[in-house]
Amino acid sequence: MDNNKKRSAVLSFALIIVIIATALISASCNNPVFIRNSFNATTFNSDIVIKRTDGQEPLNMPYSYSKALLDNRLLFEEEIIGFNISSVKYEFSDTGMNMYANRDVFVNEDSREVKAVMDSVKYCKGITTLNGITSDKEDSKITVYEGYSANLLTESLRNYVIIPSTLSRHINKELPDNEKILFIVNPGTNGLAYFTIIGEYTTKNEKDTLYLSYEGFANMARGGQEDISEHVECMEIDVNEQADLTNFSFFLSAYFADINAPDQYENRINRLNEPYPYMFVNSVNIKPISFTEDTNFKKNIITVSRIDKEEKLLMSYLYSDALIKDYYEYSRYITDINISTGIKGVNWRDYLTPADYKEYGLSVEPFDEFGNQWSDYRNKSGKNCADYFYQQAVTSISEIKKMKSNCKITFYSNYTNRDLVVQRKEDYKEAAFMGEIMMAPPIKGYAIIPVTMYEAARSRRNTDHHIIEMAEISAAYLARSALRVGFKVIGYYEVSEEQKVEVPDRKAEEIMVEFYDHTGNLIKMPVVEKPEYISDGYDVIYLSYIGYNDRYERELFRNEYIESITIETRSDSDIAPLIRYLEQYFAPATDVKKYEKEKNVLGLDYEYCYTIKEKAD
Repeated sequence: MDNNKKRSAVLSFALIIVIIATALISASCNNPVFIRNSFNATTFNSDIVIKRTDGQEPLNMPYSYSKALLDNRLLFEEEIIGFNISSVKYEFSDTGMNMYANRDVFVNEDSREVKAVMDSVKYCKGITTLNGITSDKEDSKITVYEGYSANLLTESLRNYVIIPSTLSRHINKELPDNEKILFIVNPGTNGLAYFTIIGEYTTKNEKDTLYLSYEGFANMARGGQEDISEHVECMEIDVNEQADLTNFSFFLSAYFADINAPDQYENRINRLNEPYPYMFVNSVNIKPISFTEDTNFKKNIITVSRIDKEEKLLMSYLYSDALIKDYYEYSRYITDINISTGIKGVNWRDYLTPADYKEYGLSVEPFDEFGNQWSDYRNKSGKNCADYFYQQAVTSISEIKKMKSNCKITFYSNYTNRDLVVQRKEDYKEAAFMGEIMMAPPIKGYAIIPVTMYEAARSRRNTDHHIIEMAEISAAYLARSALRVGFKVIGYYEVSEEQKVEVPDRKAEEIMVEFYDHTGNLIKMPVVEKPEYISDGYDVIYLSYIGYNDRYERELFRNEYIESITIETRSDSDIAPLIRYLEQYFAPATDVKKYEKEKNVLGLDYEYCYTIKEKAD
């Protein structure tokens, strides 16, 4: 961005911040406090700057946030011109992180003078640009050696370092450039990395820091750890203003709140499983992504019922499959579609003996990582947690709120209600096989899970790994033909206090159970009777209809019925195209006789009709 243009844009932005920002947007024990006017926007040198949502300094952001950007830079190479990321300073010590030179790098390396210079280097810092040096030492002059480029600081395959001029004076000039190497050791994380010297800096200030290529340094500092807390000191991005920045903005919204729409990020968990502790501030007029749906309007509510006036809908899954398949044909005309299958599943606790219990439906796969974590949490928490989950397919959170009245739903990152209808292409995964064994099921849909199950998965840093696998448990459930489906978790629900039940404290007892087997023989078996289970309100997993409908490939489930279909539209919109679409399947309730001898597009008789209730609240 041109400097004058940038300065003008930033000053205007700062003025807007002062005029419209409020000091406190929201506050709760579970959500970030968004403060928009506690920093000086005029100091920004880049188009997009990452800040803390609480307005505090320094940034001290975990490494994983910067890794997300670096891992996706090629995906957004048209949008990103450059980025400036620097780590906090790490101090060298005899027992902690330390620097060593490759053999013969320094002339007279055992001399008192060389050792004194090496001892004067007390810190190291990861950078992606030379700005990381000049912002740290403002009067510094930097020399990048011939044959090298400052762009190498963004390299991930090889590691590079810019050293103080006091150190460069003692380098062995006869040594080939690729052998002029320092290596950094971090005993605390078992980290070790080699860095090729590509330049030097001079300054009137302390010449006490090594500036290392960011990713190589981060990998060394991280060692065997998954992440490094309080690692990033600065993260700024320059973008191509001529490019369409919509997709890049959408990517940022998965990790960072947008300062121009902070309320959109309340009651959300970002992709790194945190309640949006960081936000992005921009001076290039990036349009905020809208997650919340406008509900402040009059609605038309379209419901489907039976023409013969029978109360139960008893509708085949063929209709709901068609509505989901054609969603993009009519989605522009609607604000919500709610297809309900009702709750399915059989809880073994409802049966006195194992002989009486007949499993039906899908169960949480006990051997996948998510299932294991849930079992471990249930056993160790001491809480009255469900050991069986019913399932219900949904296409809207309105169904969840109807079933769990007054419940609160928290979405992950930038997922919304509409994602429950159709899965995003990037989230679909094929099944993994080894011969005839299904090693991992396909990921075909989404799940809204109980908050208790979310708590069990809190240790999973990235929500991309929140995958719940549902299976028809049988002797052949690992077979290629097994009914196993994975659902990516995109949110969780919390029930209201009124729905929570006090559970009596009762220890397990061993009792003798008698029953007859299929040949008529009396069987006596000792059984450990577990304490009475009373639902805590968290006994249902809500699955997107897409993915859930794989069950209808099984003869066992084909006679299950759709219980209701409700479609909402704006009362002030033209829904004529929607009506034409619906009449391929359903007759208008006001003119059912016209369709008495007709077949619908599925080749079935017109058994169902639609009714429109106009201008409902």
